[in-house]
Amino acid sequence: MSKKNKVRSSQMLSPFGIGQIVNFPKELSLMVCGLNLWDEKIEQGKVNRGNDSIKESDLRFNEVRLQNTLGVEYFMKPFEYKTAGEKNNKLEIPAVRFPGWHYCTNHKCGKMKIVPLGQPNDKIECIACWDGKSKYKSKMNPVRFVAACPSGHIQDVPFKEWVHNGVVPNDGIEHEISYHTGGGSGDLGSIYMRCTCGDRRSLAGLMNIRKDDLKVFDSALARIGFNKEDSQNFDSDNPNDKDKNPLGQFCKGHRPWLGLEGINNAKGCNNHLQVLIRGASNVHFSEIQSAIYLPQGSSDANEYVVKVIDENGKETLRNYYEQEKNGTPVLTIILSNHTYVKLGLISKEELISGVMSELLKDDSENDELELPAELKLRHEEYDYILKGRDSENSDLKAIVKTFEEYKDQDMLEKYFDCVVLIERLKETRVFKGFSRINPMNKIDKRELSNKTVKWLPAVEVYGEGIFLKFNDEVVDAWLKASSLKHSGIINRYHSSMLRRRPQDNPKNINPFFVAMHTFAHLLIKKLCFDCGYGSSSLREKLYFSDDSKSRMNGILIYTSSGDSEGSLGGLVRQGKSDYLGPLIRNAIVEAEWCSADPVCSDVGKSSGQGPDNVNGSACHNCCILPETSCEEFNMLLDRSTVVGTFDDRYLGFFSKE
Repeated sequence: MSKKNKVRSSQMLSPFGIGQIVNFPKELSLMVCGLNLWDEKIEQGKVNRGNDSIKESDLRFNEVRLQNTLGVEYFMKPFEYKTAGEKNNKLEIPAVRFPGWHYCTNHKCGKMKIVPLGQPNDKIECIACWDGKSKYKSKMNPVRFVAACPSGHIQDVPFKEWVHNGVVPNDGIEHEISYHTGGGSGDLGSIYMRCTCGDRRSLAGLMNIRKDDLKVFDSALARIGFNKEDSQNFDSDNPNDKDKNPLGQFCKGHRPWLGLEGINNAKGCNNHLQVLIRGASNVHFSEIQSAIYLPQGSSDANEYVVKVIDENGKETLRNYYEQEKNGTPVLTIILSNHTYVKLGLISKEELISGVMSELLKDDSENDELELPAELKLRHEEYDYILKGRDSENSDLKAIVKTFEEYKDQDMLEKYFDCVVLIERLKETRVFKGFSRINPMNKIDKRELSNKTVKWLPAVEVYGEGIFLKFNDEVVDAWLKASSLKHSGIINRYHSSMLRRRPQDNPKNINPFFVAMHTFAHLLIKKLCFDCGYGSSSLREKLYFSDDSKSRMNGILIYTSSGDSEGSLGGLVRQGKSDYLGPLIRNAIVEAEWCSADPVCSDVGKSSGQGPDNVNGSACHNCCILPETSCEEFNMLLDRSTVVGTFDDRYLGFFSKE
């Protein structure tokens, strides 16, 4: 991130994406800035060190399928601070100091002040308690509290208004507040703030909100200005708002990740503010879009031919080829001057003939389906993986295996069509937005910059995986027999999403999606135990669609990271003939009993559990994974869809094993 404050590149997407507060050692609290300020850092580097010092092509890369889905021109790797080499040295990820409120660590002083955004690396010291002679001044630390709203805005807590229970009096007195802690249990009531005018108030109740389901209708900050004896009976039909309480503090629409412009040009959204701990997980949820790399060239094509096609995209090169036929040699000129030719990695003639040969091949079958962008992205991966690609000169090597000579062959053939051993894969992960308070409160990517968003931050990671394709006939038979008995969890999920995201179309899922998702979690937990992987290093990718034109029933368990974990074949080995059958059978057997049973099973069967009760028999002891491993935020999980219940084992998809 910078010379003093270092963060790994992959962490700049999650958990430390744009808009996130990063807590560094020595009580330094910074917020990662928006894309327009990343561009300014590059331009600033050119001014300070010369245009030749920055090579943007080393920072940019393409993933055509994701670019088309997200509507951007290219992706950019998060800057890695370095001093070695000739290009792209000393580039820093832009950040601002947030929260602004700091307090003196001298308990006799406690003086507070707001530090401007633009001082990310300055040491903040208190001069109020300095005697003018001592070599050292007392340090000032950032406060622990921030105020956020569901629209993604975030601002400093209005402590002065809180202390005075209204606007700060304009009486000629310089109202300065100080931060103090008293004895007691250490809760908010033991922290109090004092103004130089004599007013004093503890932080008891500062984080209180009142809501009906998901809708907040009253909050502690919105009640500033009310006296204790004021009885205000607010509810969802009669919410506390700016009209009822002009002195109340509501959201000002601050976007500090966009710098001073995000503060000065803010438009108040007047949502209720919720006070959060600045290091809490609900301050920021990164929204990540990922895609598995699919070579656009055939498996027998030269690797540099494939790379050129991947860099430019087949459709773009086909447009150049059409111009070539009309007498404009655009394609020939581009390929003749390509870097691979100049470096002598491939001859000009071989590159031109190889690319043209690939462009003339008929791949119209891939364009027949008209699907939503994200579903099309996943369906392309599903089809490609099932076809397999046994190629050593590509970043995807996938070997399709049926179950002859596999242990537990009968069981595997009953439930699965095949297993695909993906010995090598490349995944592109893109940061496309974030949310606050609740992961469903997603914001538009336009909020990431003051300017038009032409690119998004992304990383490429490498790894391996196991893909399992379920038997469609067995799935259909199970749905026919058990679908209605598992419909409760689906109904609760749709009701929850309707409340949280009423503008979104309902997700097309059925009880088998829950069974498939739960099975993926059980398999990951078993793989972690058998292989020694950290649970956060394994991920799931669910391929599901019950539409007859785009049907998918498969899961990919994979690892992809920037280090050596996942590159030595340990995961693929578990998909081979001696290991896969026992692995799946043991995962199913262990799922029959959770260490929290019978509570886990009984609660799951009656009311459900987890966020908005959208899980059945699934808790941290049996099914829950780290958030980085799960595509669905650990929702839509239920062991009964896999192994049935104590009362009826035949309810589960694998119940007869």
